[in-house]
Amino acid sequence: MAEFEPQIVRIRVPVSMWAIALHIVKSGKDTFTQSELEGASCGNLSSALAEGLIEKLDNGLYRANVELAKFYASLLPKVPKSYVTERKGRWGSPEKVPCKERQEAIRLARAWAKLARWATVHAEDDEELPKDIVEVLNRHGIEVQRATLPSGAKVILAKLLNYYIIMDLLMVKNSPKCVRFPQLGPDAMLCASTREKLYWHLVPLTLRPQN
Repeated sequence: MAEFEPQIVRIRVPVSMWAIALHIVKSGKDTFTQSELEGASCGNLSSALAEGLIEKLDNGLYRANVELAKFYASLLPKVPKSYVTERKGRWGSPEKVPCKERQEAIRLARAWAKLARWATVHAEDDEELPKDIVEVLNRHGIEVQRATLPSGAKVILAKLLNYYIIMDLLMVKNSPKCVRFPQLGPDAMLCASTREKLYWHLVPLTLRPQN
């Protein structure tokens, strides 16, 4: 296993930047006022500027990199833990957040976390995938399916871009560790929450070292 070195991939971006990216994609244009962008992100433009998602023009407007916006909007928003755990308070409900795009970011982050928790319990059974969770993920291009991997284990996979991510409780916060997995497509990568779990799923039981 010493030579087994998966690639760590980034699937989350700051929530303010994700909200701006979603707004850009939905608007169908590439030039915005400062107030419009602040309205989407609840006031924070720093991450979007630093990552090259937007640039400030001499006339005070902002030009967006539309292709980059499409990419960032296809990833997950990194939201505060209190949002995901649904604690009560001012920000306890997405509806209490004043920016629509940020509301959607919270819904998506919660759906991802709920799927991770659900998969930890139900990956090996025949329980129907939770429709309310899947609908939110599907709305953002994330597909969910059951699969049986080389280990023989049944898993829940969430397909984000070309990453097929094995869902478990650690995927609420971990960055996935991924390797090429052509069984699912020419560019497909299979990912898990840890290097050890990924290796375990890739190696059939009969081929594992015996203690």
